[in-house]
Amino acid sequence: MKFFTKNFILIYCGAFLLSCSSIYFGIKDLPDFDPELQSDKLGQIVRPYEDGLRTDNKNGEYEWWYFDANLDDGSVIVAYFWKIKNLKNFYYIGVNYNKPNGEEYKKIKFFNSKNVFISRDSCFVEFGNNVFKGNLKEYKIRIDKNDFDGFGFDLNLVSNTQSYRPQDGIISAQDDYFAWLAAVPNGKVEGNLEFKNQTKIINGDGYHDHNWGNVPLQKLFDDWIWFRGKAGPYTVIGFELNTVSKRGGYSIPGIYIGDSTGTVYENFGQNGIFTSKENLISNLYDKNNETLFSKLKILTKDNFYLEIEGQDVIENLSLFDVVKIPFFKQIMHFSKVDPYYTRFKSKVRLKLSDGTEIDGNGVLEIMDLK
Repeated sequence: MKFFTKNFILIYCGAFLLSCSSIYFGIKDLPDFDPELQSDKLGQIVRPYEDGLRTDNKNGEYEWWYFDANLDDGSVIVAYFWKIKNLKNFYYIGVNYNKPNGEEYKKIKFFNSKNVFISRDSCFVEFGNNVFKGNLKEYKIRIDKNDFDGFGFDLNLVSNTQSYRPQDGIISAQDDYFAWLAAVPNGKVEGNLEFKNQTKIINGDGYHDHNWGNVPLQKLFDDWIWFRGKAGPYTVIGFELNTVSKRGGYSIPGIYIGDSTGTVYENFGQNGIFTSKENLISNLYDKNNETLFSKLKILTKDNFYLEIEGQDVIENLSLFDVVKIPFFKQIMHFSKVDPYYTRFKSKVRLKLSDGTEIDGNGVLEIMDLK
């Protein structure tokens, strides 16, 4: 965990301690989160600019472009390009590489603003020689081995289903918001990867999404559980976001099923979606942490069903455990804030409305923000 530099600590502290912005969903006089109160102006067609820079360089804004791939040899690679404005601009890339034999590599690296370019017209993000570039259909993603201890890859991601966002992809309250776009819910990955002075050709299936907002996530959400994967010819996304009690205490579930022809089924909010959780996580978190589960079930009123189960841990990260600054850890202890981020290699069972059942796999993510 040596990659947690002072800059990263400053960003995280700032997100938790410097922002006093608040979100107001209103007194909870509605039993469920109502998607009709959220933005729905863009229409179903996603345009390339939506994957370009969406923030305005105002204090408190953040944005990231995320990619992961399940490779044919059973490995998983992850890369994410982050921009955060917290008094000043911070830019960093995080990468993960997990092999079936348990070997792994991970690192976060910061970049100077003079070596960063981000386009508003489409996804064109450059941090030094690292590139994340595409047009919703095809992407080039390059991680420079010189920045990551000899680990790097150069690959193409070609989408095999249309981009997706629930409505406009924005959860907002007055001027505060968090936004999400699944630019490539599923695509074909081809390219090469270098690790420990060995280069190999890689193939697999990949995913790319884009997130941005203007309020610290912990001011809006207690936690979320999110999955992306593939079952037979179908691309699957399932999630449940849980807002903090002061913002209504809402559960916001969602489901997306697509194939090469487009969207098969999608739904968002408690609009005929029912969720349950199983498999209490008992061996990853501190004993005082919130109750979290590694299995999510989603059933819809239209008889679509997802059963998602996290299996092998790819990453389990507690920032406050790895920060070796006693004063900082003491402040966080008294703040009662103890965030964790966990990612699993996972399996999924998809049941279509006609009763057809298909098994598949993917990546399950649990974000605990409190």
